[in-house]
Amino acid sequence: MSMQGERSSGPISRIVGVYQIVLRRTLEHFFPAAQLEIVGDRSLIDWDGTSDRQLFRLRDDTTGTGVEIDWLGTRLSFQSGNPMPLLPSERRMVRVIVEAIDLRLRGLLNQDLSHRLDRFSYQTEDLIVADYLETASPYRVPAVLEALRVAALSTYENRRVSMGAMLLGTERDPTAPGWVNREGAPNFTARLTAIKGFHRLCDGVRTVFLVDLQGDLMRLIDVAQWAEGVQGTEPPVHPCPELYRNHAKATRNGGHVCLVLSPSQEIKVFAGGTLVFSFSDARWRLLDIPSKFAVWCEAIGRCGWSNLALTIFQAALNLSEARIGALFVVLREPENSVPQLLTLPDQMLREVLADDPEDPDNLSPKHAKRSLHHAVRGMNLAEIEPSILEAMASLDGAVVVDQDGRLLSFAAILRIAPETLELGRAVQGARTLAALAASLHGPVLKVSEDGYLTMFLKGRRVWEM
Repeated sequence: MSMQGERSSGPISRIVGVYQIVLRRTLEHFFPAAQLEIVGDRSLIDWDGTSDRQLFRLRDDTTGTGVEIDWLGTRLSFQSGNPMPLLPSERRMVRVIVEAIDLRLRGLLNQDLSHRLDRFSYQTEDLIVADYLETASPYRVPAVLEALRVAALSTYENRRVSMGAMLLGTERDPTAPGWVNREGAPNFTARLTAIKGFHRLCDGVRTVFLVDLQGDLMRLIDVAQWAEGVQGTEPPVHPCPELYRNHAKATRNGGHVCLVLSPSQEIKVFAGGTLVFSFSDARWRLLDIPSKFAVWCEAIGRCGWSNLALTIFQAALNLSEARIGALFVVLREPENSVPQLLTLPDQMLREVLADDPEDPDNLSPKHAKRSLHHAVRGMNLAEIEPSILEAMASLDGAVVVDQDGRLLSFAAILRIAPETLELGRAVQGARTLAALAASLHGPVLKVSEDGYLTMFLKGRRVWEM
């Protein structure tokens, strides 16, 4: 029976109206700049009295940048707020979110719905993360996330807590197939965090707890050794912050999932051999590093050094993890772009100036910048160790290279053209304005001190993670 007409203003209508608000707020949680608009008459509610089937349908919108959602007779238009088309992972994220809210609504009205109570026992956003991962025994994920979130509010001897858990995707521990979990093993939930000293058993970086398919605590493991025992000696396929390469590697095969509360109080989720989600600033972020790295590589294009894209991207990831701001610029046509972007003191390839003969012990700003450049003048990124590249990028200003990896400048204060100021009129932050200006000359990676990594190209933001 379709509940329309006079029944559309009854209890069902009000409930659906509330859940439309819930859907909007949940989409905004994962897509902060998102816009969800109702298209057509919202008073029509298509409800046949059953709740054992999905009540929504998704399709691409006519612009190719968003998604249209048909839900209970109402058509909704979703736009992510980014001018670029949604990545496949982002489209899937939208579907998972809508499916989770739809299931929650049906669970509210149908007490016989499978897993109804489980769905109402955890935060909706944590359930969505678990749904996206499609793991075995999915309710282990929100239970562990709840424990990590409680731990993030705790201190031990006046120090912030960090910890982590590896959720097995297999019936047995691959490194110890004969291991049988002892009877009476505790379930890994937030209740364990109330035990004094529990947080100190692992640090989440070198060591984590191992959790079985039933969600029970098994033992402590060294992440590096466990990853090598399970996945071999091959490094991770996708880029990852150096500190967590073993966590990503450990989840490459077998359906294992690793969840970590980092020393910076950020929750990280690893699955499928990559860092998938992070939780910071009170919201979840879908990272999709493989897809965004592929976009970065495509923007770099053909270059004289094959590792250029990976070297810069990896340095940016490490600086992001360390909460150190930075700016990386790759110029397509350096002969034209260098004079427009760099002041004379920042142009490393120009002739080196001699010391000031009138005051040799006190260098002018121009001479001081040239003296700083002397340590790496004429070098290519292939010749510079990653730690040195990160040190250069951590200075105020930008690291500027060409497509051959030749270092053109570092600690460079970029010139900002007037047209770029118009583009960034509503943008706050000198680093963002500099990134917009430089992106007119080539791809740019900007690292914020709050840990966000953003790519710019042709005067606009391409992605952020």
